[in-house]
Amino acid sequence: MGLAGYLVVNSGSPDAYFFELEEGKVLEIGRKAGSPVGPRKLVIAVPEVSSHHAELKPSSDGWSLRDMGSTNGTRLNGNWLQAGQDYLLKNGDHIKIAQVDLVVNLPEGSPQRLLEAIEDEHERTQLHIKLMTATILVADIRNFTSLMEVYSDQPNLVMQAAQRVFGRFQEEITKNHGQVEKIAGDAVMAYWQGDDRPGSEQNACAYQACFSALRIKESVPMLAGKTNDWPFPDHKLEVDIALATGPVAAGVLGAGKASLAVLGDTANLAFRLEKLIGTDRAGDIIIDGTTYELIKNNYKTESMGPITVKGRQRPVDVYRLLSLYAS
Repeated sequence: MGLAGYLVVNSGSPDAYFFELEEGKVLEIGRKAGSPVGPRKLVIAVPEVSSHHAELKPSSDGWSLRDMGSTNGTRLNGNWLQAGQDYLLKNGDHIKIAQVDLVVNLPEGSPQRLLEAIEDEHERTQLHIKLMTATILVADIRNFTSLMEVYSDQPNLVMQAAQRVFGRFQEEITKNHGQVEKIAGDAVMAYWQGDDRPGSEQNACAYQACFSALRIKESVPMLAGKTNDWPFPDHKLEVDIALATGPVAAGVLGAGKASLAVLGDTANLAFRLEKLIGTDRAGDIIIDGTTYELIKNNYKTESMGPITVKGRQRPVDVYRLLSLYAS
């Protein structure tokens, strides 16, 4: 096989080295060495990297990058990738996996040509921001820190279990037209994008987000009942979920195809609502008043009343999401 390019691993570090891409051969990236008869593998032996973290695949269009449902995600030019989706690579692209930087060199040529392409990419990179209305979902594994402490001698076991749990959640989110913005340790954040016009579009986003939340809740007992998915009989799998709807700022760095980075008070509110769920109501789904107004004709809810939330001057109307109304 011929050389089809290479990656610069640990770019910008004294420990940098080249890893070749071969024509027609898939390159796996992960924490553990692969089978001698399997695909080529770039091993990044740090705990934050999943066993089968990502893949680079050749095609007639060029090389593409895919996150394989990793626990801690993959970034391309600063943007988090949507797991299971292919992103076409170009010369000079930057891949970030855990703390390791990879720089892509696809055309034939010398390292000097690679450096020139990287400098050119930096010149073109700009931060694009837009405002949008979105329904934000946050799902958090309860007592994950204590689980890590109990199994401190088996961190890989814990992270692999979390990867399987979040992989199942991500299936539900994407099936219902949501986008996973990030997976941060023990929590996943997703969003459903609407716009600022009142009417059916934002209602549909809130409806889909709430439907995903209920489906995620239904999946938790099934995951907990399978030792391959959740091998911790002494630690119950419980997931708290919160949703909020409102304006957010969404940013994409550069021109690469990737999920938006979503920031703003609405996202903060979703995380703070999730923290309101007490131990006596573990596994609850709670929503803010804006989301409630959008879905109240379709879902059964229970009012928790106005609640003071950190960072908010006024109390927030909060509701428990219980079920869909029977059709």
